[in-house]
Amino acid sequence: MKLLAAIATTMVLASSPVAAEPEESDREILLAHIEYTTGLTVSFSDSRPSDEVGMSQLGIIGSAPLIDWERSNSYLQTYLEITPPDVPVPQRLVDDHGTDLPTALQGRRITSEPVTVRGLTAPADAVLSASCTAEHWGWHMWHDNAQAGLAPKSYTTHDFGGFKERRAESFIFNCLPRDSPGHLWARHRLYYWNGTSWWKHAEVKVAPGLQSEKVKGSLIKRHRRVTYDDGWGSSPNCLMGACKYTREGRFTS
Repeated sequence: MKLLAAIATTMVLASSPVAAEPEESDREILLAHIEYTTGLTVSFSDSRPSDEVGMSQLGIIGSAPLIDWERSNSYLQTYLEITPPDVPVPQRLVDDHGTDLPTALQGRRITSEPVTVRGLTAPADAVLSASCTAEHWGWHMWHDNAQAGLAPKSYTTHDFGGFKERRAESFIFNCLPRDSPGHLWARHRLYYWNGTSWWKHAEVKVAPGLQSEKVKGSLIKRHRRVTYDDGWGSSPNCLMGACKYTREGRFTS
């Protein structure tokens, strides 16, 4: 019995997560939260102290695909395209766009308050469908197909020529069914180099059965990093090998 108890104690200690060092991170400030009838949610945010805007999408696999927005657009242009004219526009998105404002902004109410709107119809002709191992974008810098035991990994601008870039874009597809335990998340974290250390821009834990796109950055060229891990410790034996997620991303100028 003592031997069994010792073995059990060793197993618990071996599987217990090591306390993570606290990370320096931005404070995300919500600018707009948009919910569509499909179950898709889109949000826009500002960050301090980096002073960079970002956009997030979270969709239900099989019923709420993500919006395929034009990458050459500003966040403001994207916001104007995916919301009806009666929805207010965050002032911060207008400021981030700069001069030469789009004509679609005319007649729209601009607000300094966070915007929340629900019950919108998602654009039928501009959505990205996905399957567990499908490519999310037309081009990418990395794409790791779902597989049991996929190890945590980071990608930085230093891995792709070492040039500073304006945006980091990341996508995760959690292949597990939606009724799977909630702790079986997959996670992406976006960072920027502040001159002395990596500073966390944003973090999203993607629950089973969901797909997530996270984009951060706008006008400032920085060294950037995207890091991935999961809630099952990359164990290839989790749910007999069913715990899988696909990750994809890129840095853009």
